Amino acid sequence: MSEEVKSPNYWKSLGELAKNEEYQKFVEREFPENATELNDEVSRRSFLRVMGASIALAGFAACRRPVQKIMPYSDMPEEVTPGKPLYYASAMPFQDALTGIVVENHEGRPGKIEGNDMHPASKGNTSAFGQAEILNMYDPDRSRYVRNDGERSSVSAFAKFCANHFSNTDQNIAFVSEANSSLTYNRLKEQALNQFPNARWITYEAFGEDNALEGTNIAFGQRLRTVNHFDTANVIVSFDDDFLNPAGDKNSVQNTKEFTSGRQVSSPEDGMSRFYAIESTFSITGSNADNRLRIKSGNIGSFIYALAAELSGSVNGLSAFSGYNNEFSDHEWIPVLAEELLENEGESILTVGSEHQPELHATIAAINTALGNAGETVTYHEVDHIDDQNNREAFATLVEDLNNGEIDTVVLTGTNPAFTAPADLNFSDALSNATEVIHLSDYYDETSKQASWHINRAHFLEAWSDGRSYTGSRSIVQPQIEPLYSGVSEIEFLSTILNGEPAEGYDLVQETWQSYFSSNFKNQWEQTLHDGIADEEETYPTVSASLSDEFSSQASSFINDTASAEGMELVIRPDSKVFDGRFANNGWLQELPEPMTKITWDNVALMSKKTADELGVEEAGLGKSEVEIVSITVDGTTVELPAWVQPGHADDSITITVGYGREGIGRVANKTGVDTYPLRTTSNMLYASDISVEKTGSTYEIACTQDHNSMEGRSLLRHATLQEYREDPHFSTYESSYDAEMPGLSYAEEHGEEDPLSIFNPIDEQEYPDGEPQWGMSIDLNACTGCGVCTIACQAENNIPVVGKREVSRGREMHWIRNDRYYEGDVNNPKALHQPVPCMHCEMAPCEQVCPVAATTHSEDGMNQMTYNRCIGTRYCANNCPYKVRRFNFFNYSKEFLTSGDDPEIVQMAMNPEVSVRFRGVMEKCSYCVQRVNRAKIQTDIDTNGATMKPEDGSVETACQQACPADAIYFGDLTDPDSEVVKTKNNNRNYLLLEELNTRPRTSYLSELSNPNPKLA
Repeated sequence: MSEEVKSPNYWKSLGELAKNEEYQKFVEREFPENATELNDEVSRRSFLRVMGASIALAGFAACRRPVQKIMPYSDMPEEVTPGKPLYYASAMPFQDALTGIVVENHEGRPGKIEGNDMHPASKGNTSAFGQAEILNMYDPDRSRYVRNDGERSSVSAFAKFCANHFSNTDQNIAFVSEANSSLTYNRLKEQALNQFPNARWITYEAFGEDNALEGTNIAFGQRLRTVNHFDTANVIVSFDDDFLNPAGDKNSVQNTKEFTSGRQVSSPEDGMSRFYAIESTFSITGSNADNRLRIKSGNIGSFIYALAAELSGSVNGLSAFSGYNNEFSDHEWIPVLAEELLENEGESILTVGSEHQPELHATIAAINTALGNAGETVTYHEVDHIDDQNNREAFATLVEDLNNGEIDTVVLTGTNPAFTAPADLNFSDALSNATEVIHLSDYYDETSKQASWHINRAHFLEAWSDGRSYTGSRSIVQPQIEPLYSGVSEIEFLSTILNGEPAEGYDLVQETWQSYFSSNFKNQWEQTLHDGIADEEETYPTVSASLSDEFSSQASSFINDTASAEGMELVIRPDSKVFDGRFANNGWLQELPEPMTKITWDNVALMSKKTADELGVEEAGLGKSEVEIVSITVDGTTVELPAWVQPGHADDSITITVGYGREGIGRVANKTGVDTYPLRTTSNMLYASDISVEKTGSTYEIACTQDHNSMEGRSLLRHATLQEYREDPHFSTYESSYDAEMPGLSYAEEHGEEDPLSIFNPIDEQEYPDGEPQWGMSIDLNACTGCGVCTIACQAENNIPVVGKREVSRGREMHWIRNDRYYEGDVNNPKALHQPVPCMHCEMAPCEQVCPVAATTHSEDGMNQMTYNRCIGTRYCANNCPYKVRRFNFFNYSKEFLTSGDDPEIVQMAMNPEVSVRFRGVMEKCSYCVQRVNRAKIQTDIDTNGATMKPEDGSVETACQQACPADAIYFGDLTDPDSEVVKTKNNNRNYLLLEELNTRPRTSYLSELSNPNPKLA
């Protein structure tokens, strides 16, 4: 709930005359543009720091006409209709995995990213990172020009430098690159290595798949990519692998879709997969597990080896583990897991987190092979752009050679090792020993500031490129707009270095694809651009992997070297919102509540309740934003972080995330959170043992959007096990699922009423005009993973402002759809439940009954609407809304931006022209994406010559529905009995939120199911 401001005890007119302290505070809080000084954190000085590119969605006062004279189309392009968007297929690169996308384009301005239905990595959906990329492109803090020794330069000057400097082909050159699957990029890479015989190429990612590749090399003698097919598995066992989180797995969208498809239940006769999670940190993936075990990350290896030993007597290939014993050999989970896996040979998946040691990846590969999963639920692929070398070892060797003065030139493409490299390598100091340092990057960042040449990189929506999906499908990255800041793409950058002259990305990509389309090139090229994919069925070559002869001897060696994790451990993970720091300047992601903690704008030190008690750390309570700070020391390096108690976290373990605490790259990222990379070293890439943790006595304010740990006795989120559902298919209905001890329910049971006791009197059925569709929504809680992509998609679609940390801490976040997270059970080992909550669009809406100016009304197609120009900001509707889904604009951010002196053109381009801009003093909320609904109704009216305005089922998708990779949201016409939304509402798991209020919401839910092993329940 929003924090209410205490009003003065006198009329405002008298308050104005008195000018006393209380009135002054009131004015400064409620009407900042009228105050003489902005004491709030949302001030002119701090405004841009908080907002950055996010101001694009915060409410620009009006699209002002350009100063220059503009002319209308003299010859209107056939495909352009003003006001009607065009859609272009492209692909989003994330590390070396492309995800197919479709970009909405308004008169040459890309405005919204959606998934490509034809692309196997997206199937029409996206991740939160994918949705937020549109904001990254319009970020005014992106680097705007080339710099030479810190001074402004140009691409042509850089080309002249390259022509001269790289004419010496015998110099020692080190190319350091992000992971990149671009076909053209890797063609130029091979050209560079041939052109410069003393060059080396290192792929550096702070969080990548190096350990997984080394693991398959140990197991099979080949560096192979592991692909898990979650939709084909009956049993899934995850060891510290957050594969549903885009920060935990670059193929998370496809993983999520496959995982949830294996758990769809339409009737009691249906089955669902069973998922076990063994992890230290309560992750998004772990929150969706049927059975979850919390153990320290340092003990994951011992647990895996104990499981392999248990299986060794029943399957071939695990003889190296026969007779092995450790402290987990007698754990109750080991025989249960072994039994389950043996009953599902060829139909199970075991997976381990990417940052765990190669030996663990090798063991998991061996178990999957022994169980017959290899080639069935798990496949192994040869990836042509993956090097044979261990890139982490190669990177450490490079640093050593830099320190020895053996490197003449360092060329860095995209990567930012001055910020992300292991602290013990002291990469920044080593880099200063190179004669020339050339860096291509999005921002003038930590590495750029040490470079002799900084080249500003074009966003992928501004440049031609290509690449492959995680599984190998080829796509062309098609630009949507000319580079806003004259940036250079990766392939143009490399070509300039090789040839000494600027290059065109379009020509470079076409040159590469000539070899793929040897005949009828033009038609095949255009077809690929149109579809966004060359061949939907294409994958990297599959290898029929078998364990190498050396595996047994290697396994015997590394299992004997395994020791239990003693003392307190520190676990270091990528952040679910800013990843390794590359998204730190994105206001949408910074303000997105972290899926499990619901914290915004900060990183914290997560710990269990028991660990917190031992350290004397108090848990943040309801309404308490100040938390205690702890100091964490690893090998003499100390970092101070706010402490946060996380239910379900492993004891004697503390988890931190990286990517925060940056300076000098952008107004959103600057000094937001704490830089924790200094604690990450080559020996502590995932976890460090025997660390020191102490309270500092200081406190820190944390902005958390949800600090309730229960549903306060109400059945807001209904759930049951699969077995309970089969025994009582109607458990979701009110009379069977509610406890008689809950307030207001015993009466219904005593009187035999089927409906819940209503707070309001019943109302007559509302009559709607014939021919009008009646819109409704259903959300399947059994599919929702809690990732939060729906929140970002809604924000991108509806011009929703980012308000900053201070306003979030006051309860004034503006998200139109929130994702509640609840815990159930013991605080040490709870079950986590996720529930997206948009506006319910109630038939009997309390907000409509109390609005004094009828600003909120019902439309003819049954939607609860807001008339912004009529709203006077009484906030009566928000106070009366039992679902707390209405948001009030407390500030006019657009005015601050217009007087800031920054260039507003980028702001105008970022906005969705189909959605009105809201100002201070009005209420807003979910509109069921009415602009999309009306667009479909108009098109249907045109197509049918006015015969109907009812769009076909599926032709209207809300932003949250379209983005969701779990397919958890259904939307459609409630008068169409064949529509998907009606089918879901007829499911016996369907229920209404706070049904007893009799508000008759148009949005309903399908209750959640789990499939736990009864032996571990």
